[in-house]
Amino acid sequence: MMWTTALRARLIADTAVAAKVGTRIDWTVRPQGSPLPAIVLTKVSDGRPQHLKGFETLRQSRVQIDVLASSRSQVEQITEAVIAAIAGPFNQSGVQFSRTFIDTVTDRGASTDTGFVHRDLIDALIWHN
Repeated sequence: MMWTTALRARLIADTAVAAKVGTRIDWTVRPQGSPLPAIVLTKVSDGRPQHLKGFETLRQSRVQIDVLASSRSQVEQITEAVIAAIAGPFNQSGVQFSRTFIDTVTDRGASTDTGFVHRDLIDALIWHN
């Protein structure tokens, strides 16, 4: 299984995250008109470190995790649940994830045509093999 699919599966399997967003966790694009709250994952970088004999097994990928909701408190609760779900080492669907480092959490809320959408951007450095 690809690490991207496994990361999404991890978030869906986490009871605290699932209680808040269900399966509304998508890569790159949130389906238009889908309800909030939701999570959108974006792969920012996915390096392939090498040595003279080939590729390293363990590698770091930077993922932007956008948490969207209709209230600030809801975004904060989901943000903390997401961080707790991915911070420590875990194995999901045969993919081994090492420690995840949270670089920053930034408030990126904005007005839209349908009203204000609260949004936290979690910049995560995810180690996996």
